[in-house]
Amino acid sequence: MQKQILLYTLFFFFALISCTNNKKKSINDTFSEKIILKESATFIDGDDLAQIEGICCNDQNIIVLDYHSGYSFTLFDVDSCKLVGRFGAIGQGPDELALGTYGQIEKDNFYLFYDQTGFIGKYAISSLNKDINTTPRQMVRYQIIDAQLSQAIPINDSLFIGAGTYMSKFQFVLFDKYSNVLDYNVEIYNASEKTFNKYHKFLSNQGVLRKRPNQDQFVYSLNFSSNIDFLELKENKIQLIKSLRLHNPNYQPISDNNLNRVLPSDNNIIGYIDLCATEKYVYALHTDKKLFTNNIGNDYNSKTVLVFDWKGYPVKKIELNQNAFYICVNESAEKLYAAVIDSSSSEWVIVSYDIRDL
Repeated sequence: MQKQILLYTLFFFFALISCTNNKKKSINDTFSEKIILKESATFIDGDDLAQIEGICCNDQNIIVLDYHSGYSFTLFDVDSCKLVGRFGAIGQGPDELALGTYGQIEKDNFYLFYDQTGFIGKYAISSLNKDINTTPRQMVRYQIIDAQLSQAIPINDSLFIGAGTYMSKFQFVLFDKYSNVLDYNVEIYNASEKTFNKYHKFLSNQGVLRKRPNQDQFVYSLNFSSNIDFLELKENKIQLIKSLRLHNPNYQPISDNNLNRVLPSDNNIIGYIDLCATEKYVYALHTDKKLFTNNIGNDYNSKTVLVFDWKGYPVKKIELNQNAFYICVNESAEKLYAAVIDSSSSEWVIVSYDIRDL
């Protein structure tokens, strides 16, 4: 009897240790250095903005995804903060963009992606500055069996990397302009989950993909999670540098009359919101706030920016003085730009922070 009691005691002791060790750790806990940015300056006021859906920049320009203005994008000059113009006519015509086309900057190119039609294209920003009515050039309209991509970006004019799901098992896929798959790698977090069909798996593996300027390195954060992957391309092979998967999404898969969707749990976190990739660092807007599905639009913001190096190691944590919805970084000017809602006017504005001492 005493032996049996001892066995039960040992079982309880080890179970307690196991539960303690399996407690989910916040990504914030991995950052030892914290920097508080108290001062910000209005960079672009609300007069030239409608409803911001994303921002990106290079040394000379900042582009705002602002389709509520009537055009897909709005271009501003960084030095003067003045409006250059609106571009990207919305529609189904040959020179028009579908509503919700996403874009990001590398060097002088502004790359476009629209997942519903497999469209990847680009603008030359220097051309936009000369003639804002310049039309985009289509690079590819891909069709890949077994691939459902959340985002995709060019590596060059004939090679592309996409993130989402491939064969309902892998997170990343490399393909060419003829839609040939050249490589795929890194299992999705729910690859073996049998209650999720291929549509559920795609919907639960959407996120934000960014490319390191001038190098074939990439970072991908998963929506409603603290999962982030750093990867690189070598000899047309996708190689994982580091994977930090500290908090998987918590979804309920639903299928109803051929309509597939996933619903995040109310006790799930919002997690990663936006990423900015510079030559030196990855800046990640992140929050541990709980997700409340009835109020997601108002809560999908954060004051916390996590800074990683390109090996995936935490560098420092930045605390802003107000909640940001989107961020981008001008590394040359040492400025962090954040899309926020002005507390006095309730208008969308873009503010800047000096990060030269970080």
